[in-house]
Amino acid sequence: MICNIAKLFFLLHVLIIANKSECYKILSIIPTPSYSHQIPYQRLWLELHARGHEIVVITTNPIPNISLPNFTQIDISHSYNCLKEVDFIENRFEHVSWLKIMENYAMPLYTCFLNEVFNSSEVKKLYVPDNAVKFDVLLAEFFYGPAMCAFAHRFNVPLIGLSSLGMITLNEFIVGGLVLPSHEYTWEMEANTGTNLPFFKRLNNFVTMWSFLYRINYEVFFFQQKLAEKYLGPLPLLTDIMKNISLIFTNQIDILSPARPKLPNMISFNFFHVSDNPPPLPKDLEEFLDDAEEGFIYFSLGTNVRSSRLPKEIVHMFCNIFAKLPYKVVWKYEQDLPEKYGDIYIKNWLPQQSILAHPKIKLFIYQGGQQSTEEAINFGVPLIGFPILADQDYLAKRIEALGMGKYFDIRTITSDQFENAIKEIITNEKYKNRVLDIRTQIRETSQDVKKIAWWTEYVIRTKGALHLRSTLAWEPWYQRYDTDIIIFLTIIF
Repeated sequence: MICNIAKLFFLLHVLIIANKSECYKILSIIPTPSYSHQIPYQRLWLELHARGHEIVVITTNPIPNISLPNFTQIDISHSYNCLKEVDFIENRFEHVSWLKIMENYAMPLYTCFLNEVFNSSEVKKLYVPDNAVKFDVLLAEFFYGPAMCAFAHRFNVPLIGLSSLGMITLNEFIVGGLVLPSHEYTWEMEANTGTNLPFFKRLNNFVTMWSFLYRINYEVFFFQQKLAEKYLGPLPLLTDIMKNISLIFTNQIDILSPARPKLPNMISFNFFHVSDNPPPLPKDLEEFLDDAEEGFIYFSLGTNVRSSRLPKEIVHMFCNIFAKLPYKVVWKYEQDLPEKYGDIYIKNWLPQQSILAHPKIKLFIYQGGQQSTEEAINFGVPLIGFPILADQDYLAKRIEALGMGKYFDIRTITSDQFENAIKEIITNEKYKNRVLDIRTQIRETSQDVKKIAWWTEYVIRTKGALHLRSTLAWEPWYQRYDTDIIIFLTIIF
């Protein structure tokens, strides 16, 4: 009996030690001051913590009202001040493309964002040379801030990239993916992509994308290399650090994405930030919506764009149409409207998921953002998309192509087009039914947060999951595409 108890005690002791040995210390850095860049990963951090790991998160949007042991959030929200000078509405109406916005703003903006990270007193405590703190893996945003990847070298850990809106072409190329300037997936080209495009259209896309990659690669990487070395000391080339990336977690819906070759270490997920039970609405808003006999429309251009910056004639047109329709309207609008409308409720911030979950909602008019798209699909709400920047053109067009709503250019939309679209989508059940059908397909194929957490642990256990990396990343561009062979054969013939 005593012998059996001793064996049981020994077994329990071994299990406890084994369990502790699998507890990892995880560092995550997302420097971009945008709510939509941060919230897709909050549930992952909590899941990893629930599995017994110690978490350190450097974020512009800390999870509120949370106090957990071994869960540290370093607040760098001051970097939101860096965005004050950028007016995305103005850029849209002046026909400034996304690539041009990045050329104009990528370097100054990310210099500001990254300095907020490096100069944070709490972050400095982590990376100073005499600090022996150890991590097991780095989860860093994989966008236009490659200097964040340098922390993988500083702590000698595997690197996992995080992208809240699909891969940008620059990073895809660095890690061994394909550059396809005219493919629909290449959202940076906005409305210029498609199938069977004319030769000169494809030629223009080719020259535009490759010249952008050359300039951004030279300017941004050269500058950020110097920036990272200023704080972390001598480093390998940032591109070499990025080529060694283990996995890339991308927040995108594969069903909404045109199929194309995909890197083996690129894992997509969705709906992590969507709540099955959103918090109750504010009392005044709840009363306003409950009183909507014919239902209501929700209108928001997201967190990075202010509806109040729209041209006055556009705002006036929207208000006139809303006044004619029998539906109430909830509008994320940051100032007072030019006139008072009894059936329009405005606020500079609104609990979006709680509104979309309301049973009387008929339509969501939005900017085509990734997280807003996920929320609308989750709650079965058809859409009208007015894209403003980045991947929004791509997503809004996919929404229309899949029959879940309509896409319009906010610069050219007419009063009749807008009114007719609202009436058609609300009165024709096919749009809502299509949203519900897509929702079912997504739920059947999506990765859950436990699987993404498992992948994170897998990278640590396998010392970087080297076998998942594309070896193309280490080939010169001309060999990767056999460009030298094509030129040689062309000359010969």
